[in-house]
Amino acid sequence: MNAATRTLTRCLVCGFTEVRTDEVIDRGVVLLAECPRCRHLWTARAGSSGLRVAPAAGNRAAAHAA
Repeated sequence: MNAATRTLTRCLVCGFTEVRTDEVIDRGVVLLAECPRCRHLWTARAGSSGLRVAPAAGNRAAAHAA
């Protein structure tokens, strides 16, 4: 995983540091992240302006927190 996608190391909701991540190629690099503590899911897309964070689809708690 490259250094640009490693900047999100904490959960955006509870701050837990042991976040599970997976890198996917979909019209660029997308980082899929999940917090094992609070089950928060989100994605981050690496682009020319850095990472853009969005809640993962289907996760209502993440949508309300963002």
